[in-house]
Amino acid sequence: MANLAVAENGEKFSAAQQAFYSGDYKTAKTGFLQAATQGSAEAEYFLGLIAKNDADRADYQVAKSHFSNAALLNHAQAMWELGVLYENGEGVAQNQFTALDWFRKSELAAGTVAPDSFYINDHSGEQNEVSVSQYLEYLTQQAQSGRTDAKFALAKIYDIGVVTAANLPQAFNWYLSAAKDGHVKAAQLVSYFYCRGIAVPRNPEQANAWVEASGYSTSCD
Repeated sequence: MANLAVAENGEKFSAAQQAFYSGDYKTAKTGFLQAATQGSAEAEYFLGLIAKNDADRADYQVAKSHFSNAALLNHAQAMWELGVLYENGEGVAQNQFTALDWFRKSELAAGTVAPDSFYINDHSGEQNEVSVSQYLEYLTQQAQSGRTDAKFALAKIYDIGVVTAANLPQAFNWYLSAAKDGHVKAAQLVSYFYCRGIAVPRNPEQANAWVEASGYSTSCD
């Protein structure tokens, strides 16, 4: 009987998904609400999407509630959607730092898989497959020679810790170097690191000094 109930619930959830993707939010919502009462993070996520994207009755507060419920169940996409709400100020006070909190939690929950292969261009412009260590050495050389895109790419590698072990101080240093070159996304992350005290002592003054360069409108308190 238990297996039958699981199969039946699975069919109802699939039907709710089909209704969602066909634009029948009313039918989808009924199915997802039932699944949500049984603790389904995926159902909470879809209910959040319905509340957010319903052209006639968009309700960001309800969307936030459902995304938050799903996030508590470690749903990575729901965490990302919470970040989007804070980034755009939809149903919440706009706060890009809080948005980044959720984006980073989402990346951690989702896990990031390293590429199977790495390629670099030789002097003739031909791409050659290299090992992880060779790729890191190449990228480091490019960053040290002043290439801003290489600096940012290297910072992301050390920040996420996929290709090599995470090293947040190294990540910050390369973000800072790229930000000084005018890289906007790097400037955003420098301001965020200072505001949250990641890899460096928390420094709201420095964080706010980078806010203007980052294009953010949020102040670090």
